[in-house]
Amino acid sequence: MADPALWRSLWLSRLVEFLSVTEQNLAGWRAEASLPALLPRTRERLARMIGAVEDQRARVEALLADFKEGASHVIPARPEGGEMPALMTCYENLFRDWAWGDKEAEATLSLVARAGREPLGRLAVFGAGAGRLAVDVHQTLRPAQTLALDVNPLPLLVAERLVRGETVDLPEFPVAPHSAEDVVMQRSLRGPGPLREGFTFLFADALCAPFASGSLDTVVTSWFIDAVRADVRATAACINRVLRSGGLWINLGPLRFKETISRTYTIEEVWDIAAQSGFELTVREREDMPYFDSPVSGSRRIETVFCFAARKTAEASPSVARDTVAPWIADTSLPIPLTPALLNLGRTSLFTAGAMSLVDGVRSMSDVANEIGKSTGIAPANLLDQLRAFFAKLPPG
Repeated sequence: MADPALWRSLWLSRLVEFLSVTEQNLAGWRAEASLPALLPRTRERLARMIGAVEDQRARVEALLADFKEGASHVIPARPEGGEMPALMTCYENLFRDWAWGDKEAEATLSLVARAGREPLGRLAVFGAGAGRLAVDVHQTLRPAQTLALDVNPLPLLVAERLVRGETVDLPEFPVAPHSAEDVVMQRSLRGPGPLREGFTFLFADALCAPFASGSLDTVVTSWFIDAVRADVRATAACINRVLRSGGLWINLGPLRFKETISRTYTIEEVWDIAAQSGFELTVREREDMPYFDSPVSGSRRIETVFCFAARKTAEASPSVARDTVAPWIADTSLPIPLTPALLNLGRTSLFTAGAMSLVDGVRSMSDVANEIGKSTGIAPANLLDQLRAFFAKLPPG
């Protein structure tokens, strides 16, 4: 990571957010469970949900124990929109990858195998998620080395334990469960057994991948280019940079962009962008595949998956480095600007309101940490990275 302290503090704040949100949910459910005249089956269901979420909270907190080491004071986080805390965005993937999703995994691996019919050499999987595809490619297609990257720590921490031969127990909460018995499923996640040499998980931002230019033979992007919140042109340029001449980019996944209309590309536009970014397309496929087809869920869908292989034939124009954080977060001596997004953030919590009362367009983040430290008794050094993580949730502008 370019800024490890900020990354750690950001995910630590997301852990605190998860713990806070789930505690609020539990308080509400406990109140509901105490209501009179509930059906016995309803009361039993609530008790199972409460017990499972308490178990989930403890297990997730234990998995992220290293993030909390040395953090004696943690700034309360605010929910980042929607109902699911950011820490849990790949939680369901763990069960798809390591409990019931063998058919989906086999279909995905088959697409990669058809797109990459040659030795894959030194391979990186961008956006590895819970890690199943990276593991399957490494074991079955036998690249010389596999590097599986993701920025979300929770799924990689679980997957790392699984490939070491450990079992990880976690509760699954199926969407639209088939029956009362399926409301909570206690899962024991297990890996495939010992891996071949040459496999590594990395906490890393794929769009700022920690590889020298031209140092990879193959890059695989799976359910990635429409989810990474970057223009595909920038993504293609980043992939081009790390591939050697003649190296292969294998992409598969749907196209469900959440961008402005001009960046919500069709597959033909994606092909055009690849061609303009120094690639020659060698394989183009389209296949309808089941997606999160859990055996105990009433919610499932079929996704149209586009797969292509593109060989690097030229160097791409360098992409403009994206601002992952605002300059005043990277440099805590700069003044914090008064932006509309910052003002809106000020309404979300008592802590935020206290911090916002110190933002005047002149004070720096270090100044704010010093002032909060005086009023709370918390050392400013302990506050600074957490303040950076707190404000990093804003758009960089």
